[in-house]
Amino acid sequence: MRSIARAAVLAALVLVGCTGASSEPAAPKSGPAPSAAAAVAVAPVPLRRLTREEYNNTVRDLLADTTRPANAFPPDETVGGFESNGMAPVTALQVERYMDAAEALSTAAVGRLEALAPCAAGQPQEQCARSFIDSFGRLAYRRPLDDAERAQLSAVYAEKAKRSGHAGGVQLVLEVILQSPQFLYRLEPADGPADKTRPLTGYELATRLSYFIWASTPDSALLEDAEAGRLSEADDVAVIARRMLKDPRAVDGIKSFHRQWLGLRELETESKDVVHSAAFTPELKAAMLEETLRFSAHAVLAGGDTVKTLLTSNKTFVNAPLASLYGVPSPAQGFALVELPAQQRSGVLTQASVMTVLSTADQTSPILRGKFVRERLLCHSIPPPPPNVSITPPKADPKLTTKERFDLHRKDPACAGCHALMDPIGFGFENYNALGAWRTVEGTLRVDATGELTLTDDIDGPFNGAVELGARLSASQEVRRCIATQWLRFALGRGEEEEDEASLSEAYQTFAQKGFDVRELIVAIATSHAFRHARFKEGSAS
Repeated sequence: MRSIARAAVLAALVLVGCTGASSEPAAPKSGPAPSAAAAVAVAPVPLRRLTREEYNNTVRDLLADTTRPANAFPPDETVGGFESNGMAPVTALQVERYMDAAEALSTAAVGRLEALAPCAAGQPQEQCARSFIDSFGRLAYRRPLDDAERAQLSAVYAEKAKRSGHAGGVQLVLEVILQSPQFLYRLEPADGPADKTRPLTGYELATRLSYFIWASTPDSALLEDAEAGRLSEADDVAVIARRMLKDPRAVDGIKSFHRQWLGLRELETESKDVVHSAAFTPELKAAMLEETLRFSAHAVLAGGDTVKTLLTSNKTFVNAPLASLYGVPSPAQGFALVELPAQQRSGVLTQASVMTVLSTADQTSPILRGKFVRERLLCHSIPPPPPNVSITPPKADPKLTTKERFDLHRKDPACAGCHALMDPIGFGFENYNALGAWRTVEGTLRVDATGELTLTDDIDGPFNGAVELGARLSASQEVRRCIATQWLRFALGRGEEEEDEASLSEAYQTFAQKGFDVRELIVAIATSHAFRHARFKEGSAS
C-alpha cells in the first residue's frame, strides 16, 4: 500500500516540477484580474518546492510542531547562493521523506484532535470534518480550496472514517494534504498565457510575501488581506509588509537571509583537524551560528544604517563557549550582547561562524575569504579554476606565513589572474585563525594582515586588517547595491536578469533615501514590479 502511495505522490510532484502546473483545477483567484500583459516584462520566476527551513517553519505555524522534520530531507539546491528548490527533480528518496514526515506529523496532530478539528456537542462528525477541510486546507494550500479539492478530501475522510472513525479520517486527510503539490510547492503563479506578464493574484502575492519576510506560510490575516483585495496596489502592499516586519516571525526571514547569504549552512558539515578539533565542539559550532543569526536580526530590526552595523559593529551576542573564543568575560547564562575589542572585530566579517566556514580543516584560507568578499559583498563573479589546475592549497610551512605561502602560489600563470582578485583581500583576515580566534602570530612568525582591494568601483587601494577592510566596504556604494541585489535574489529565488534592472534600481534608490535601513529595502522589493508580477514561459516551471 505504501509503495502505491509513494508512486502516486512522486507522479504528482514530478508533474508539477516538469510543467509548472498541478493536475488539480486552477486555484480560485483574488485581487486584480490577470491582464494580457503588464506594461513592463519580468523575468520568469522558478516554481519552488518548500526548502527544509520553510517546511519546518510552515508545519510549526500550521500544527504547532517544533520537531523540525525536514531536517531529515535531502539538502536543498541553491541558486545564486540561496536555497530555491526550483530546478532539481523530485527523487524517490525525497518522496519517502515527505511521506515519513506527513505520517509523523498527522499522527502527532490527531492526538490534539479537539484543538485541530473541534466538534461542538451534538454536531455531526462529518460536518466537523468538512469545516476542518475548509479551514485547514485554506491555510495549507495558501488559498481557498476549490470544489474538486474539497470533494476529493471529503471522500478521503469518509472512506477512512468508516474503518477508523472520525480521528482516523481527519488523520488521513492531513496526511494527504501534507503530501500534496499544493502544499509542498509554492504555487504562486498557478497559470497564465505563455511568455506573458501579469500581476500576481492576491493569494499568490500573499504566499510570496510570507515566504520572503517570514520564511513561512501566510497566516489567516494575510489570506484575508488577499481575499479582500488589499494586495492589489503597491501602497497597500507596503503597509502590509511593514506590519509583517513588526511580527516576531520576521526574525525567521531575516535570519534565513543571513544564514544563506553568509554561507553558514556549511557549518553543518564543517570539521577541523586535530589542531583545532578539541576546541571545535558541537556546542561551539552551534554558538557560532546562533551568534551571527542573533546579531543580524538585531542589526536589521534596530534600524538605521544596517550596512554599516553589519560590517563594522564590534557588538555581538556571545555565550560561554564564544566568550572563551573571543577572550571576553562569559555571560551569567545564555547569550548576552557584549562589546568585543574594537581593534579586533568588525561585524559579520570577523565573526567566528564566517571565519570558520571560510577556512579549511587545517588552516585559514585567503582564497575562500577573498572570494567571499568578491562574490557576496561586491557581487563579482569569480570563474571556476581551469580543469588542469591543482586547487590544493599550499602546505603549511613553519618557516613561512600563510601570506608568504600563498604569494608563491599566485606565481603560477594559470592561477594568477583569479588569485590576484581573491588572495590580496583574503590576506586581510589573517589575524583570525581557522576558528575565528584572534591571533597576532602564526606559529613563531608575526601575522601580516595587509591586503589590497582592486577592480572595485569606489574603494580600491591597500588596507591593513579586517577592521579597516570592514570600514572600507561599509562606505562603498558598490557594496550597498550588492546587498540590495542579494536581497532581490533571496526574494525571487533566482539570479537577477535584465528585466529586473528597473525594479532593482528603484529599490536601491529607496534603500539609499531611507539611510540604508534594510527594513525599507525589504518593503521596496516587496512593492517592486518584479516581485508583484509573474511571467509564464511555455513548458517551464514558471
